[in-house]
Amino acid sequence: MTIFGNRLFTIRLQLRRIEAQDLQLLAEWSNDPLAYGDHLTPKNYSVEELNVQLQAGVLWSERHKTFLIELRDGTPIGTVQYWIRAEEPETAVMAIKIARPEERCKGYGVEAQKYLVLFLFSRLSIHRVDMYTDVNNAAQQRCLQKLGFSQVQALPYADHQVQRLGYLYRLGRQQFVNQPIYQHHYE
Repeated sequence: MTIFGNRLFTIRLQLRRIEAQDLQLLAEWSNDPLAYGDHLTPKNYSVEELNVQLQAGVLWSERHKTFLIELRDGTPIGTVQYWIRAEEPETAVMAIKIARPEERCKGYGVEAQKYLVLFLFSRLSIHRVDMYTDVNNAAQQRCLQKLGFSQVQALPYADHQVQRLGYLYRLGRQQFVNQPIYQHHYE
């Protein structure tokens, strides 16, 4: 993992801070059911709503960062974000969306999440990382297991006013330290 300013570089991807020129694309994805797949609910943001979020620091602050996931050639394929729980400042929560269906099942989600986990544990005072996934999202569950996360519990949740049943997965610092996938990566 290489970090330059507001960018994280992985083997095949770059994760970078969202900028004003990205808002049109994010608004399109936000309104496209295909970008969300079967396990997420479209947020239906307009460019104006996203601009307000950008200007207010909702997309990028000390406690919350949303990255645009791009292939190394600059092609945007999705977003990944983390936020620090206010009630548990040692816990980060991550969420990912590979918005381009043709780029799913290529390992990009695993790679983006792996390097974000590396960033969180190596650069911040995080003791654990939580992720929530729909009970029917077998691909994300396999990804989380590959990354060393353990299923903690099943729970109902609201995804933009859509009631879903999901799983909470968790990776603690000790699991992270002992997980081979984080020990063998290329800079």
